This record gives sequence, structure tokens and C-alpha cells, in this order.
Amino acid sequence: MKVLVLGYFGYVTNQIDGQTIKTRDVYSVIQSNCTEDLDYFDTQSFKNSRLNVLKMIWKIIVADKIFYLPAHNNLKYLFPIVFILSVIFKADLNYLVVGGWLFKFLKNKPIHRLMLKNISGIYVETNDLYNNLKQYSFNNVHKLHNFRVIDLPKLKDIDKNKTHINMVFMARVHPMKGVDTLFNLEKKLNELNIDNFSIDVYGPIFEDYKDEFLLKIKDSKINYKGIVEPIDVYSILSDYDITLFPTKYYTEGFPGTILDSYIVGIPVLVTNWINANEFVKNNETGYVVDFNDPNAFVDKAVDLIQNPNNIFSLRSNIELMRNQYSADKAWEVLSKVIYNKERNI
Repeated sequence: MKVLVLGYFGYVTNQIDGQTIKTRDVYSVIQSNCTEDLDYFDTQSFKNSRLNVLKMIWKIIVADKIFYLPAHNNLKYLFPIVFILSVIFKADLNYLVVGGWLFKFLKNKPIHRLMLKNISGIYVETNDLYNNLKQYSFNNVHKLHNFRVIDLPKLKDIDKNKTHINMVFMARVHPMKGVDTLFNLEKKLNELNIDNFSIDVYGPIFEDYKDEFLLKIKDSKINYKGIVEPIDVYSILSDYDITLFPTKYYTEGFPGTILDSYIVGIPVLVTNWINANEFVKNNETGYVVDFNDPNAFVDKAVDLIQNPNNIFSLRSNIELMRNQYSADKAWEVLSKVIYNKERNI
């Protein structure tokens, strides 16, 4: 049997973001557990040569099982080709969704809905997307939580007497990820003469935001620390007390920064995007504030700095939750696809 993972691996430029990390992790977990003939195709290679589309077509033709992880443009323009080839050459096509945007994307695309309705399976990260896709009469939708291929690290001991709070943002540096809210938080803390904090930012900077962001950083106590290689994420995150994620993307799926924070045992402070309450248990694994009120995020962060025990008291809840998102759990789902076992939602 030939198994193909098709998606945006980002190997050409070593792009690191939620899309590329999940695509690589899917390949890795299959590679670690599957004895079948496994191959991959990185759609970023189209940037090197458009002729690579021929290479992709050949890999689809010879594949028996395809795990497909497209981003927006890939799904819009490339998916029809992938679908037609999978039908002609009788490959089982399985779409592993990254994020929570698919339902809205399909609203005015009846042809795409028809094609997706007739692939082997659609695997979503959230209950909300699962239920919404049912409105399109999809009967091939299943759940596959975001996950990480890693042995869960031993959690660092907490110093419950510490008063200096280290906060971190680790995601794409983009206005829609709420980066500007971090500068608003710093401004508020300065006004209140609170200085027992640090805010560090990691992640690739959105090109159209780069000049503005670097100008703000220049006059700020917020530290930009660059892009983190996946292998270094956990050793870096474990030095922090709380993750800040003031996203303005209402259709976020299960952000990797939340998962990574749980893996090292630190809580999160997030805005209430559409799926927030599925993955962040308010007052248990983190704190969820109103999505449409940026002041609510700032005020809660200030409160947590002033009352750090409300951060440290969540550790035991997080330790229980992190076990749900292991590679073993993901393999239970993916193995059923490869070996045609009965699948649950």
C-alpha cells in the first residue's frame, strides 16, 4: 500500500507556523507507526518550479491513501485537481483540516462542497466545525484533535512565591493574532507603575506588518525573540508562567500555541474565539475573556500579574488535559483510515 501526505510542509523556506507544523506532525506520526510505503509532497515546492505539479500528479496517481492538508488557496485552486485524480485512480482521499475556517469558506462554493462530500473523510479539530459541516449534509466528517509528536516532558517545579511574572506570545506576529493588544497591555502596566513582568514575543512576522511592529518594539519593553524551531519550543516555553493569545481571528481552530503551553504545564489567557471554550477551561486551564473587548484582555492580564497564585493554581488541571493531545491519540484515528477500520466521530 502506498500512503501519501500532501500539503504545505514549508521545507523550501523552513516556514514555521501552525499549518506546516501540523502537516509535518501528521507525516511523522504515520512514519513512526506505519509499515506501509509512505511518501510526501510539499506544495511549497511550486515556488521553485511550476513543473513540480507534474511530480505531485504522479505521486497522487500511484497513491492508495492520501492525507491532504491544504491551506485556503490550495483548497480553492488545487483541490479540484487532487479530487479528480483521486477519483480516476481510485485513491482514498482524506482531508485533515487545519483551523476552523472551512465552514465559512464553503458557504458560496457549491462545487467544492459537492467534491468534499464525496471524499473518504474530513477530519476536523473542533466540535463547532464538526457540527457546522453537518449542515452541508456531509456524512464523512470525523474528529482529529490537533496534536504533537513528542514525549511529554517532565513539568518544571513551580515557585509559588515568585512575584515576577514572565508572559509569552508564541504565534504568527500579525495584527489579527492580537499583537497590538500586547502593546496596550504594556501601556496599561506602565500607567499603573507595575514593573514585575516581562512580555516576550516569538514567531514569524507578517510581512505587511513588519515595519510597524519593529517600530513599536523599538520603543517598548516587549522583547521580540525571533522564530523558534519546533525542537526548541518546549524548552523555551517552560521558562514562562503564562501564554498570552489575544487573537482577533474568530474562526481559530485549536491553536498550536495553546497545545504547546499545556504540554509544558503553563496556563493561557485568551480571547473568546468561536472554539475557545472547547480547549480552554475558564478558571481551570486558563482564562477566557470577551472577544470584542480588548480592554477585558488587558484588565485580566493586569489582575493575574497582581495575583500570581491564580496562575500557579491551574497546573494540576493542565497536567491532566495535556494527555488528550498526544501522538498516540492521533495515530488511533489515522490508523483506522489506513487500515479501513471502523471510525467514530
